[in-house]
Amino acid sequence: MFTSISIPTQQRILSLEAVFVLVGAIAVAGCILMPEAGLVVVGSCLALWFLTLLGEAVRGRIDGILLVWVAALPLIPYFLSFPREHSLVTLDRVVVFFAFLGLYFAKRSVLVEVPRTLRHAGFVWLVFIMAACAGIGKSPNALNSAKILLDGFLLPVFLGWCVIALFDVRQRLHTIHTAVCISSIISAAVAAAEIVTGQDLLAAGEPLVPSGGFVRPNGPFETNDTLALIGTVSLFLLLFLRTALGPKLSAGRRILHFIGLAAAVGMSLMPMFRSVAITLLLVLIIDTFWEQKTTRRAWRIGLMGASAGVIFLVPVFAPEVFEDRSRAENAYARVAEYEQSLRVFLDHPMLGVGFLNFNRYVTGEPRYVASYRGVTSVDTPHSNPAQVLTETGILGFVPYVITYVLLLRAMWQLRQLNSSGRLVWKYSLYMFLAYWITGLTEGSGYSPLNLWYVFAIGVFFKFALTEPGLMQSEGAQVYHEAFGVPARIF
Repeated sequence: MFTSISIPTQQRILSLEAVFVLVGAIAVAGCILMPEAGLVVVGSCLALWFLTLLGEAVRGRIDGILLVWVAALPLIPYFLSFPREHSLVTLDRVVVFFAFLGLYFAKRSVLVEVPRTLRHAGFVWLVFIMAACAGIGKSPNALNSAKILLDGFLLPVFLGWCVIALFDVRQRLHTIHTAVCISSIISAAVAAAEIVTGQDLLAAGEPLVPSGGFVRPNGPFETNDTLALIGTVSLFLLLFLRTALGPKLSAGRRILHFIGLAAAVGMSLMPMFRSVAITLLLVLIIDTFWEQKTTRRAWRIGLMGASAGVIFLVPVFAPEVFEDRSRAENAYARVAEYEQSLRVFLDHPMLGVGFLNFNRYVTGEPRYVASYRGVTSVDTPHSNPAQVLTETGILGFVPYVITYVLLLRAMWQLRQLNSSGRLVWKYSLYMFLAYWITGLTEGSGYSPLNLWYVFAIGVFFKFALTEPGLMQSEGAQVYHEAFGVPARIF
């Protein structure tokens, strides 16, 4: 009798989310009433659930473990790594390994081929990794350097491959949106608590940096620039997902989106990076011209006016913070550091001074001390390109730059596919600007940011490549011309 009853997808998703909220509330209540027993029960249930998801991945269904990874991203450095110091097993590594293993067991008919331009970018990136490996022996801590090279540079290649090849993005849009909101809310809550308490609550990495009576939080991550840029990537990913989900959303979904969006903005701005604020303002200006509808353009102009108002109010309500973040010495130190990096590169142009060996190499060497207007260099590149150039030389820098040029080209080619491709081009461009503008003044590319950035880009590409009707007749021809790969799914 009940076989004819059809439950709409949206209603089914809301029901599942309600069940998760109810179970979570019961778990929290249990942990409060009986802390030890509650934690044991909750931990055991989560472990069994995750083992079930790993079993699903081995059978070629990787959606579950990827969604868990997205939601649990802020918890990985502190709770989901073993051992705590010098971790050998982390959620990042486990998830990427089993997701990649799932490609082998999945049916070939459901695998989507990675576009040729992206494949070329991946191969060139591997050349950069080999150049970096050549200098690991010079590092003061070879084991730590190998760990960063694995987590920050190699794993993203395999994660991006898995997302494009097998992750069912279009069917999981609501769940991806929920997971990204949860991740952003957790990260923003930890960062806000650090500002209030003035303490590094999770002690995940570098000590907190004071600024005008406040601290610049790092949240659940090792550095504050990682928090800021993961927040910026999450912001553009949420904006993309909101557009992809369409106008008909439940009230609960709209509230969750608003909270998640506010959390992502908080993550971006709480560490107080001028480059991030400039990037967001630049993107807002670009988006104002990009938008065609008058009402939406007016909203963006109003938001720009509000942003300008906030900038003028900061010196009034937080003069010490404004003075600290607007000092000319900050810019002078960057110029001095670029000069120091240039000197190191000129002495070691081919292979560099070794992966993560810049600081040890220049410390105590008078010939590498540079200054600009009385401000001396700080013995760290403070720039992704400068760090790659000085530590891996031309042999590493050239493939590093070529990879991102190919990635940008692949993004541009998506515009030729369909309306989804044009939407993806817009938000991937914003994300690219956020990654590179701050990356020119911070060494943010040696962090978990790469894994999150590649995941978001993979979601963008998979969404565009799986638009209904793309692989049919005219769409297939466009796909073939745009990417230079067979218009098929292997």
